[in-house]
Amino acid sequence: MKRDVVVMLTRAPCGRVHVPEGLRAARGVAAGFDRHDVTVIFTQDGVYGARAAVDRDALNMSGHVADLDEQDGQLVVDGAAMAERGVDAGEIAADIAVWSDDRVTARIRDADRTLDF
Repeated sequence: MKRDVVVMLTRAPCGRVHVPEGLRAARGVAAGFDRHDVTVIFTQDGVYGARAAVDRDALNMSGHVADLDEQDGQLVVDGAAMAERGVDAGEIAADIAVWSDDRVTARIRDADRTLDF
């Protein structure tokens, strides 16, 4: 049965495995037998992983992001978390959408399942 799944990336990307492992999990959920609809939300300190300046290859993110794109997964960043951390929308990678806190909250609320990394 197909479900709406939200994967929340809440931790800073450097020195940790949470961001690439969260993306790997999202990719697996999107490509699994039921091909669930997946939205990855960069929130809290995870917003730093959404910046264009991040070395995705060094963090083992590139393949996961490409596979998620092939599976029609969404990559979004929490605009409110960005503002709290002084991250400007111009710093965000082109393949990641900036959403308002209301839209992020609604997406999490409406999801069938959530995963937190």
